Amino acid sequence: MTIHALNVAQRFALGATVLFLVWCSLARPLAAQGSEPIPPQCLRLGADESLGETYAAFETFFQDLYARAGFCAQSIAMDPKRIEQLLVRGELDGDWFRPGDYVAAMSDKLIGLPQPIFGLEARLIWLDHTAFSGKPEDMHGLKVGYQSGFRWLESHLPQMGAQPFAVSSTAQTWELLARGRIDVFATSGLHEGAVIDHLKSKAGTVNRALWTTVSFFHVLHPMHQDKAEKLNAALKQMILEQTPAHSFLQPGMQPASINE
Repeated sequence: MTIHALNVAQRFALGATVLFLVWCSLARPLAAQGSEPIPPQCLRLGADESLGETYAAFETFFQDLYARAGFCAQSIAMDPKRIEQLLVRGELDGDWFRPGDYVAAMSDKLIGLPQPIFGLEARLIWLDHTAFSGKPEDMHGLKVGYQSGFRWLESHLPQMGAQPFAVSSTAQTWELLARGRIDVFATSGLHEGAVIDHLKSKAGTVNRALWTTVSFFHVLHPMHQDKAEKLNAALKQMILEQTPAHSFLQPGMQPASINE
């Protein structure tokens, strides 16, 4: 090999060594950065999009609840039936709240926290021309409207002997009641005020009565079984402290008692 060829080979080897050292100096901080813990992904919670003005208060409540338990949560507004479908498939991690009957019926597929979040009144509304006493047992044989998607009403009206009639929008309530297509309209305490205001603008006198108060519970997909105990403890503490984040209570709702 000639002297010139050796010089070329030596220069090439030196250049390769320099490049290798530069790569190592860059690779070390990248490797160190990659070893840093990645923040846990927020759990995706299904949130009832029909809650209107109370939505923001509930969203704050659940963010605070999960933070107290050491987790992160992101609420996603959608139709309640869509929430059911996605949660069972594991495409959502939790559901803001469901009535106790639903949690019991789905106990083989979902997990409900033992501590209820609140009690929600089920209310009955009717006009003067309807022969209804206001007593729940007297719904037997009557056609009772309810807003589509309210599962508790949907399942319990037949148990009272009533004929359920799903209503897609409460704006239809006046026409249905006035024309006798339904005898009574059943709704939640949260939605009663808006329905009453709408009817009074048309009818003047509107009758209403309390049916019952239903306990609602937070729901998780089973893959988060390990988080249930901490979330339940945090929920109890928030109720005991009556924190500002628990200020979602509105007329038609009742504060939850501590479930020992």
